[in-house]
Amino acid sequence: MSEQSAGTDGADEARRMQERLASLSPSQRAVLERSLRERKLKAPTGLQTGTAARTAPKAAPRRSRRPGSTMDFSLFFFSGDGTTAGSDKYRLLLDSARFADRNGFDAIWVPERHFVDFGGLYPNPSVLAAALAVATERIRIRAGSTVLPLHHPVRVAEEWAVVDNLSGGRVGISAASGWHPDDFLLAPGDGQQRYPRRKDEMFEAIATIRRLWAGEAVELPRADGSPQSVRSLPRPIQPELPVWVSTQGSRETFVRAGEIGAHLLTGVGAQYPAHLKDNITAYREARARAGHDPAAGRVTAMVHAFVWPDDDEARELVRAPLTGYLTSFLAQQDSFDSEFAKLGDDERQVMLDRAFERYFDSLALLGTPDKCESLVEDLVDLGVDEAACLVDFGIEPERVLKGLEHLTELKDRYRSEEGRQP
Repeated sequence: MSEQSAGTDGADEARRMQERLASLSPSQRAVLERSLRERKLKAPTGLQTGTAARTAPKAAPRRSRRPGSTMDFSLFFFSGDGTTAGSDKYRLLLDSARFADRNGFDAIWVPERHFVDFGGLYPNPSVLAAALAVATERIRIRAGSTVLPLHHPVRVAEEWAVVDNLSGGRVGISAASGWHPDDFLLAPGDGQQRYPRRKDEMFEAIATIRRLWAGEAVELPRADGSPQSVRSLPRPIQPELPVWVSTQGSRETFVRAGEIGAHLLTGVGAQYPAHLKDNITAYREARARAGHDPAAGRVTAMVHAFVWPDDDEARELVRAPLTGYLTSFLAQQDSFDSEFAKLGDDERQVMLDRAFERYFDSLALLGTPDKCESLVEDLVDLGVDEAACLVDFGIEPERVLKGLEHLTELKDRYRSEEGRQP
């Protein structure tokens, strides 16, 4: 793509933005401003007024890798469309796993999603993990995440012990408490009654799964209510199951994860950098207070990734798929976010344009390896140990796989001399 054509595309986008803003009523503009602030998105020129316009932050300068900076890189799958027709729905996942296995990536993560097109390819991470186990040789295979309140803990221990055996001891899970009430239709017993205490149930399930994994017996009620002592089978290869706790930014969850000696899986889009750094500090302090090595706690941050030789070309390649991804994601928030639900089509498009620019500029590994180094260095400074690169957000599979070659170049700049982590 030439500089002239890239500049023309940028001017057209700016013109369309101003036309959308001009069509909004004062009340619509006020709602849009509130929604942008809630999502930490910079208001576009033409919407900002007064002090907000004068004090808008400037983009941070790019940073280069410092000697000694290290970061592990993994691949993360989350957004595959479950309505896709055809027989090769999982080709990108399997091809990416084989590539990552050959090229020294630390892990591959598969999620648990229910009842929505967005992420609908991934209803059960243990099933996909079993396929990945026999398709790869060395890469670690992790659930990102498994929603523990939706499952009996014995079933979780059994299924992942199977995958641990199939993989030769390469599994780990990140535990999630669940977020959407509809998902609790799957929960054992009365899911809707259990929904309010889902976070406590998640931590209780982690404790039970750890005991079962270690070969201990746990006491469970029979159908008549009488107690029965059970152990789970098969026996896994790893003596201890690596466990992460998933959180979007709750300080309480960071602390509780530290207290039980778990690792952490989080994201960078929903938290200010200073907030994330404080949360990670609180997590490591909680580990230390509970007698766990604070440095042994592994913080994994999910980031969208498409590394490409040219920044302008990368921007245009990811614009439509990433905007579509953000549209699908925000559409799921309507029942939880009355402000977003109030927005009309033009207002939502303004918000999506702002969100795209924020992601491309500073929240994702999008563009050249040199550009992406800046975000990696920021993550290092925040205390992140692993960048989990979300690659399946709508780019054509062939381009995703080609982009992995350039992501590998970035990864290799941060290769640790101390070897891989658990």
